[in-house]
Amino acid sequence: MLVDPAQLLDDCERAWREVGEPAGGGGPESVVRRATLVMDALVAYALLADRSGLPQDTVFARWPACTVHAVALGEQGEPLRLGRLLSEARDRVVAARPDLGRPRTGLNAPVAGTRWAEAATEARWVAAAQESARSLGWTWRPPVAADLAHSPVRDPAAWAETTSPELRLGPGAGSVLLTLPGRRGEAAPGWQLAADGEVFTVAPPHWVLPGPVRRVEATDPAGTTHASAVVDPHTVLLAFAADGHRLPLDEPLPVAEIHLLHVGTLETEGAEVEVVELPTPYGWTGWTLSRVSLAGVTRLRTSQAAPDSWLDVAVGRSFGWEGGAMLPWLTGEDGAPVWHRPPALRLRRRPGETLPWQVEVRRPGHDEPLACLTGAPGALLEPWQHVPGPLLGPYELIVHHPGRQRGRRRLTAFLAEGVEATPSAEWRLPAPHGGLAPARLDLRTSRPVAASESTVRFAPYEIARGLVLRDGTSEFQVQAFVPHSEVRLEVDGRPLSWSVRPLDIDAAELARDSALTVRLPEQAVAVTPELALVVEGATLHTLRPERRTRTRKGDLRYALAALTDTVRDCAKAELRLLVARQSVHVGTVRTQPIAEDVVLDGAGLLLRGLRHPGELTAQLHMVLAPWQQPLTVSVDDSGRIPLPVAWRSAGPLVVSLRAGAPTSGPPPAWPRLRDRDTLVLRRSPRTPAVLDGSVGARTTEYLGGRGTLSRGTDAIPYQWIVAARGRDLQRCGAKETAPAECLHALGEAGPDALVGAAESALRSGELAFALVGSGLAALRVREVADPAAVRPVWRRAPLCALLLTAPLLPYLSDDPAYDIDELYPEEAELLDEVGQFLGDAGTVLLAGHDDPSRTVGRFDAHARALDHIPEIRQQAVWRTAQVVPRGLLDTDTRAEAAWQAFRERRTLQHFAVREECGEWLEAVAFFLDDGHQFLARAFRDREPGPLHGIEEAWMRVPQFSLGCALTARLAAAGDKRAAKLEGGLRPLWTSIAAHAPDLTAVDLALAECLVTAEAVQAKA
Repeated sequence: MLVDPAQLLDDCERAWREVGEPAGGGGPESVVRRATLVMDALVAYALLADRSGLPQDTVFARWPACTVHAVALGEQGEPLRLGRLLSEARDRVVAARPDLGRPRTGLNAPVAGTRWAEAATEARWVAAAQESARSLGWTWRPPVAADLAHSPVRDPAAWAETTSPELRLGPGAGSVLLTLPGRRGEAAPGWQLAADGEVFTVAPPHWVLPGPVRRVEATDPAGTTHASAVVDPHTVLLAFAADGHRLPLDEPLPVAEIHLLHVGTLETEGAEVEVVELPTPYGWTGWTLSRVSLAGVTRLRTSQAAPDSWLDVAVGRSFGWEGGAMLPWLTGEDGAPVWHRPPALRLRRRPGETLPWQVEVRRPGHDEPLACLTGAPGALLEPWQHVPGPLLGPYELIVHHPGRQRGRRRLTAFLAEGVEATPSAEWRLPAPHGGLAPARLDLRTSRPVAASESTVRFAPYEIARGLVLRDGTSEFQVQAFVPHSEVRLEVDGRPLSWSVRPLDIDAAELARDSALTVRLPEQAVAVTPELALVVEGATLHTLRPERRTRTRKGDLRYALAALTDTVRDCAKAELRLLVARQSVHVGTVRTQPIAEDVVLDGAGLLLRGLRHPGELTAQLHMVLAPWQQPLTVSVDDSGRIPLPVAWRSAGPLVVSLRAGAPTSGPPPAWPRLRDRDTLVLRRSPRTPAVLDGSVGARTTEYLGGRGTLSRGTDAIPYQWIVAARGRDLQRCGAKETAPAECLHALGEAGPDALVGAAESALRSGELAFALVGSGLAALRVREVADPAAVRPVWRRAPLCALLLTAPLLPYLSDDPAYDIDELYPEEAELLDEVGQFLGDAGTVLLAGHDDPSRTVGRFDAHARALDHIPEIRQQAVWRTAQVVPRGLLDTDTRAEAAWQAFRERRTLQHFAVREECGEWLEAVAFFLDDGHQFLARAFRDREPGPLHGIEEAWMRVPQFSLGCALTARLAAAGDKRAAKLEGGLRPLWTSIAAHAPDLTAVDLALAECLVTAEAVQAKA
């Protein structure tokens, strides 16, 4: 007879609570069988909780005795037995209920059949059983648990399973980092990151965010996905503690000195806040980094936040470190500060809060606590007093109310008890001819702690040195450094990375609202340093820093636009900083390309006509394998670029040159061939005759002119990349017909091609061109047959996912005929992603309301006026776009897409001036007026108005783009007239999409929303 799982668990819960703690051994066969059934039931309810968006611990909290006994049975015997039993139980449950096999986040279902997956699953269930035992007052512990203070670190994947990535402010507040569990250099698969539709593969210990994003989803090597919200467009503010850790905004901010990264000015209630503005972190254009003290402040917000987005400041006390002492010359691998005197922990206290707090001290990646403490709200605890010494390495503190899993807080600290460091100088000043003044750092330790070096000597161009701290059983990586001067360039208001080397500045960048920032110690600017432009020893121009009273005194910013005319007739000029009676070389301004050409030179490459005297980096891209990560190498003083053996027969290469040393960060995008510092080596040895037979190798042979195009689902990502970058590949020597053949293959693949786009790692703009050229923009998708297969596409190729989800979009219209409750859970989850991608404007459009940004993107009289002003003023007009990451259809994103098209107006003029462009515009207008009045109004909103001559034909491009998109999405909805018209439009639309890809992506999404709204209204 079948038994209801809930009844089985309730009966066993009562029985096992009466029996008490599990005894050793498996027990009678009947008990083993019952425990196996209980395990199946618990796994089923855990999966069901995950599908419902509930935390897994709600299941364990309901049946704690069942949890303990089931885990105790699985823990008997060989290692990983419990993980294997849980995996088998999951397989049985999924076989009976396939819908439970697709978890929301992957937290309950790592990749089956792997050792890492079984170890991660076992660790989670053991932790749940221990918590359940504590809630019952039992002393049971798993027999495999040991003293983890001296146990080896687990596999990176297993570490990742229990430790989520964290957002933090990087060293010197120069960047925003996502810390990744694991150790630098360990041989393990990389993390897969999806940031607002862009995909990156990175390795621990951290990833530098290239700019503001709304959300980052990090998938660890074991397959578990961790979601991290970054920027909320309603608050446009991030808060960081003094040690760089991010402060959650769903709790009151602490009454302390913190860092705020925000857009707009700060507004407060209560006391006035004193603000010190610091240089903007790398990539965060338009944002302000402020150091503030919140003493006396009750609420704060930014001027650009939503009206109701006030953030409270703590009344009472918040969580935080007190006391202790940091070593300002050492950091952890992820930039975390190092404490040589451990700090105390201040517990949070809110008005009326009485429940005590429990604090567990652990090693990151381990579940077994090293010490447990309990304290009243607001108490000051010494969490390290019962932790076995020496206190060395990273620790994490889990703070929660006893018996509760929700509301947990995790604090981390890197301790180096007994370690002392003494620098030879408090600050390293710039050397006259570049680099930094040499410095030394002396380290002293007390046994058993030891350092790999007792004296660290820094060379002129060395800002940090890796060290190893040992305690006799474990080793921990740290970075040693001394605070130093550095320089940074801003172009178009976008801050680039800091450098201790003299900057190489292209003279063309001076007119693009550029600036140079120099960081000095505050005491060095008592007399304001000047920046001099020097040509052949003669000073032609001097600049004084901008007066910025709220900034750090030692950060000096010099606007460089005034130098534009002076350097125009100079081959090369130097920028020298006049400080402390010295003339310091901080930059070189070039009026010519870095090099004229690149040629083969034995086992490497040689740059001819090299004009850059300093350090130079080359990034090499394979033309016949454009999906491969580029090779980054340093160029020697003679202009030679060494090549690894595998690259010597890789075929044509694209060489992108950049001044300075190789830097960490996101992998570089495919280079622009029109950039004058991008060179192409077309004459190169052919690809080797013997390859490994993989799809990538066969595609390489095909691009080299041998073999045929690979087909099948595993070849689709390669086809996307070749199609998207086909024009550049043709110019660099790849097979002429390859782009057209790949576009044709994608069109034949249909929905499979849209799904396969997720593995191409292309941006939405890059995908848009291939969507148009292949005809997939007009593909009719009648139903979402497999929502689980579409869900990952939203993370990596959201524009393609939108087209795949099109049949479900009417359920976002709020029309009574489309009740969202009648959808399956998997379908409803897909619709949850739509708002994340499209933004608030997309939701408004799907509900049938007027477009809130209907005129954004139109080229009218304002664009005509913009065409006649200098480029530096054009940049200023468009500066605010994309400061805050928003949805594809929100105003800022549309404005940025229009700006991209405006910058390409000279090229677009070539296509818009054709007679066929005007004829197709008339055909689209006639078609929409005949039965699609709602869409025709949106089409007319893009009209440029009367043109003042054929030379303004480029102003018709936005209207043509939207008209093509509307036609394509009507064809996808089954309109036969639209399908016929789209076939004629496609060649010209494809050409325009190649030069305005972001505008094309916006218009495809906008057209889908408008067509859906029209269809819903027609059925009402």
